[in-house]
Amino acid sequence: MQVINMAMTKLLKYLFHLDHWLITIFAFVILWLLYAAVSGLSLFSPVKRAMSDMSTTDVFFQITNKSSQVNQDITIVDIKDEYNRGSIAECISAVDSLKPWIIGVDIIFESIKGEPEDNYNLFHTASNMTSKTVWATKLLDYAPTSQSFINQSSSFFADSLSVSSGFTNLDDNLENTTIRKMLTEETLDGNNVYSFPVAVAMSLNDSIALKPSSKLSIDYSTKFTTVAYDSIDNSKDLIRDHIVLIGSTTDESDMWHTPIGKMPGVMVQAYSLNTIRNHSDIKYFSKWTNLLIAFILCYLFEVFIDLGFQRLHKRDSALGHFLIDSKLLLRIATIVFMAIVTWIILLVFVYHSKYIDAVLILAALGILIESRRIYNAAIKALSKNHNWWILKNSLLNNNIFK
Repeated sequence: MQVINMAMTKLLKYLFHLDHWLITIFAFVILWLLYAAVSGLSLFSPVKRAMSDMSTTDVFFQITNKSSQVNQDITIVDIKDEYNRGSIAECISAVDSLKPWIIGVDIIFESIKGEPEDNYNLFHTASNMTSKTVWATKLLDYAPTSQSFINQSSSFFADSLSVSSGFTNLDDNLENTTIRKMLTEETLDGNNVYSFPVAVAMSLNDSIALKPSSKLSIDYSTKFTTVAYDSIDNSKDLIRDHIVLIGSTTDESDMWHTPIGKMPGVMVQAYSLNTIRNHSDIKYFSKWTNLLIAFILCYLFEVFIDLGFQRLHKRDSALGHFLIDSKLLLRIATIVFMAIVTWIILLVFVYHSKYIDAVLILAALGILIESRRIYNAAIKALSKNHNWWILKNSLLNNNIFK
């Protein structure tokens, strides 16, 4: 029993050795200094802008989207470059005649334009579908003082027919960068209004629980079927008993950058609707939780690397000296450990809809190697002229590893 206790004491003393703590802490000090430099110096402004729109979720969605199945509930009807209101009205009527669950029209018909007959046909179509159709609006003129929009753009018949509607603003992103989140609710002239996908889901009587003005991370891990407006008769099974979103997939003014590439606004609305219906919002770990996870993984990796050096040093073989002196072991172990960590984060993301900050963790692991080198050099340099306790008790000075 005494031998076991001594072995356990020795093991715990090694696992929690001061060297491991200092190397890991120093790695995060270096990481913080680099972050401060990128954030504070104008020289690194391009890097800062690139990092602000970078997320590992983009890579994860690109991986999962390639193998994902086609969504069985939502179909997109593409009006392409058709701008004639009479033709669009015929398209909407054709879709309605096939009895879909609900129709979401991601087109705003501002004011009366074109031939009077076309406008009348569109008005007549809308008046016959008020109970099963959601029409798009766009919120305008945001007032920061009241944190509310002042105006909105809607179709010319919206007020007289009191149609169901939802705003199609994609996030509050004015720089047209990557769309990763969707707005669920905003304030218009003091009143709460819902976004287009939320309005469609509510019209379906879907059970959804939303926080006021919340942003949901859009789940891009699926695919949608697109039907051309002039091929509706050949795609009846894709419209009957389906949710149908009607819009243009070729309008360049409504193209957006997403984690899986550039796509039209109507498709982003489809992904947003699917996210709401499946309650598949991605949960992000807090900054401090991510830092704690990164620290623990770096500490474990530091101990693992140290054990590897110990075993190689004890064998005193030519291969061992080569791996140590060339730093090849360090590089290979780092790459393998990073790959394992990345796959674990991916699995947590795919199967549990939780995102751990992989960028932070991988950066910390990469910097840990430099931290070891600097710490190693500092211990050796100081040991030549000093006999401090920290130097005498260092694993380096006790020839545990090089």
